[in-house]
Amino acid sequence: MQAIRTLGWSAGAVLANRRWALLSLAAFLVRGGLLVLLVPLIPLPTTAALANAFGPALVGFVFGGASVSFLILAGSIVGAVAAWLLLGGIVGAALDLEMARAVPARAGHSITPSALPGQVWRAFVLRLVAHAPTALAAIWGAATLVGDAYAELISPGDPTVPLVLRVILRAPAVVAILITTWVVGEAVGGAAVRHLAWGSGLRRSLGRAVRSVARPSGLLVLATTNAVLAVMLVLTASALEVAFARVRFLLLDGGISTSASIALVLLAATWLATVVLVALATAWRAVAWTADMSRHAERGSASYAASGAASGAART
Repeated sequence: MQAIRTLGWSAGAVLANRRWALLSLAAFLVRGGLLVLLVPLIPLPTTAALANAFGPALVGFVFGGASVSFLILAGSIVGAVAAWLLLGGIVGAALDLEMARAVPARAGHSITPSALPGQVWRAFVLRLVAHAPTALAAIWGAATLVGDAYAELISPGDPTVPLVLRVILRAPAVVAILITTWVVGEAVGGAAVRHLAWGSGLRRSLGRAVRSVARPSGLLVLATTNAVLAVMLVLTASALEVAFARVRFLLLDGGISTSASIALVLLAATWLATVVLVALATAWRAVAWTADMSRHAERGSASYAASGAASGAART
């Protein structure tokens, strides 16, 4: 019952604090959410185009001898992902800490935020450590997914089914494990950053994060807010895809016209509405999760103060 009240309070708090919506939206975008919002606006390449672009590079990998082209492709992807993880992770960690410090006081919980030097880097490290199982799952499933993607490129299945979905259907267990480890890593990492912001050290933050995620009220809040966010993303992405397809058809069919102009305005309005909804949904998730955690952490505020003092003394 308390978790339900927390969800209701968090919705009102987000509407009353637009800054929280902006912070949550920024954290979502820098961690890859921008791609989620742009994918519906990008025409997906055909299977033939993908085969021509990546087929030669994948041949060597699939048949046991990595070619130079494959190494260049893999190296470019790894470099881009690493740069995104570093920059997006640092900015996202700073935004997470700001939210974790602001919400408990507004919720009426007596949690004293900590602002020790280097906390952003430690928050970033906690996020990475929490996603260690995700990285292991990705390494384990990489060969299977690359092989299945190659098989789809050289011998496509049902052309009415999107390529990505056909690859997923070839290896559902691998994809399920990847999604599960990613969701758990996000939950544990986010919880650990909050405990860090409230004065815990690195090890204590991870331990308390696991307990926070496994707590019934925490599971209820996380499941509810994540489900709402996921449904909202699917619906808005579908609306964006339909609006973009209409604009593309009108522009290719008759160029700039009144109908095309109206369609462009509707597309822009749909995208802006999507951004606003994402901001509200991500803020609701962050505030509800933080409020529920701070409610339980308030009972152990003395241990937080002790661990924070010990961490500060160790660094001095």
